[in-house]
Amino acid sequence: VYDNPVNALTNAPLFPQQLTNLANYAAVVPGEPNNDFLPGVDLKMYSRSLGTHHLPGGMDSESRFVKVCFALNHAPKDSDEIESVTNFFHILQSVEQVKGMDEVGPNIFEYTMYTSCMNLEKGILYFNCYDDSRISAVDMNKEDLSSSDLIVFDLFKKQDISFIN
Repeated sequence: VYDNPVNALTNAPLFPQQLTNLANYAAVVPGEPNNDFLPGVDLKMYSRSLGTHHLPGGMDSESRFVKVCFALNHAPKDSDEIESVTNFFHILQSVEQVKGMDEVGPNIFEYTMYTSCMNLEKGILYFNCYDDSRISAVDMNKEDLSSSDLIVFDLFKKQDISFIN
């Protein structure tokens, strides 16, 4: 068990190593970087967000840990639950495993099957699945939690696309 100053979890490498690795990204900023490389030289910025240029983008757990720590630290902290839940899903989408990017065997790929979070005070579970990115919710208070019957929800559905014309 470790104290967790970054509010992110990891499976590998070990948590202390992940924290040590974060020092490699101390100069990453959520905007334009200062020109400390050549002070006095007017370097033309060819794109916005060059301060994040050195964030890793690989599917390995170390790269994903760095990226989620950065996103979590710089994302807005909302008091509105819907905005907070929306931000949560966007943060995790920035590091999700996409089918085809992490081959673990011949034509077998690891991918993020689902993402979930829970409001522990209200007992509401929010989730989405790889094939249906719409955020769904289950209010545990609307179920008979004292029942011995298993409550089952069909989670893995096809993408729900809302045509607006």
